[in-house]
Amino acid sequence: MMSVLGALFLLADIYLTKNPRLLLPFAIILAIAVVFSVTLNYFGMIGGGDAKLLIGLGAMFPFLPKGSFILPTFFLSVFTNAILLGLLINLWVFLLNLKNLRDVRSLKEFARLFGAYKKDARDVSQFEAVLDEGRLFIGSKNVEFGRGVRKGEVWVSYALPFAAFITVGFVISVTYGDLLTLIFYAPKTL
Repeated sequence: MMSVLGALFLLADIYLTKNPRLLLPFAIILAIAVVFSVTLNYFGMIGGGDAKLLIGLGAMFPFLPKGSFILPTFFLSVFTNAILLGLLINLWVFLLNLKNLRDVRSLKEFARLFGAYKKDARDVSQFEAVLDEGRLFIGSKNVEFGRGVRKGEVWVSYALPFAAFITVGFVISVTYGDLLTLIFYAPKTL
């Protein structure tokens, strides 16, 4: 739907400005968005709805708005902002897990501290996903949400949809630009 709406807006722009050269950047950005999003979806890194959302953003916003941008396309700016926001959740989970740091025996267990936390199986909510013992990541096909048949203590992770991060990343991209500019071009105070 967003892609169709983006194409309609583009046709209106071409008609009003009498500039058919707007079609080429639109087609290039849309092709990049499709290849990027479908590839991430194919490898299970994002869901189908997230991929469609990124493709729609590529169609609706083929040109960058005013703001601080490092990346050449708006949908990539939104995507990286969403990733950086998601990393904040991982940092929060790690801070919650500092009390478990003494029990870490391997690099895999240390990495798990960034994505999951221990909880009694009876207290798992519907917005938490249970990790299998020994697993570091959750595959989207075999996710166990909420209370299951498990007993004792389990590792759980927040089950937040990536579309929520994309939405917040979109707002940041429209109002500010890339969060990467804060990282790479922050004023040096040395």
